[in-house]
Amino acid sequence: MVAEDAPSSIGNLVDQARRDGHLVDVLARGVLERSSDAKTPQGCAFVARRVSMKLDDLVATSFVLVVDAIQDPGNLGAMMRVAEGCGADAVVVTGASADPFGPKALRASTGSAFRVPVFEVGHVTEAIEFLASHGVTTYATSSHGGSDFVAMTWAPAVALVFGNEGAGLDPAAQDACDELVCIPMEGSLESFNISVAGGILAMAVHRGLRSPDVERSPSTMNEGQ
Repeated sequence: MVAEDAPSSIGNLVDQARRDGHLVDVLARGVLERSSDAKTPQGCAFVARRVSMKLDDLVATSFVLVVDAIQDPGNLGAMMRVAEGCGADAVVVTGASADPFGPKALRASTGSAFRVPVFEVGHVTEAIEFLASHGVTTYATSSHGGSDFVAMTWAPAVALVFGNEGAGLDPAAQDACDELVCIPMEGSLESFNISVAGGILAMAVHRGLRSPDVERSPSTMNEGQ
């Protein structure tokens, strides 16, 4: 759907959609604003089929972000953006997290939700155990304990596991992980915003996995996704 008064900058996007065989409806002035949840929509919207992915589809990976009980869709979207920017193979969303494909999360991801595979799992320990059984070393993140991330020697295959914005990662999930990692803080701060912490740690893993001393395993998804 595209508004009749949409900015000319999205013209190429609309033309490409038509060339790809997608139906494009032109909406009268003001209709998109009334049908969108955004206060200032950007002139176009689309409807896409949601693809459900199961952990079994993630058969080999070298880097995964696991996020548990992330309540703010903006934070969740930002974490998907971090995943793409730092070369993660997938994001695993667990527990009572916000909907990774809800409007606010999608906007915050700036498109990363469509480019990085997103898996939804009921319980975080299920994801941790699955990854561990496939040779992935799991690192629980904490604001008050664990090894300094700067001094870490990352395993060849890594999963960073993040918990709720306020409560952090559940103790049982921490115990299920192989290692505990933290970002040492200065001053009186207790922690960073989860997307800031995610960016710092994910980039550290990204740089570490691509060092000459570590061979990075290829990411393989099952066919048909």
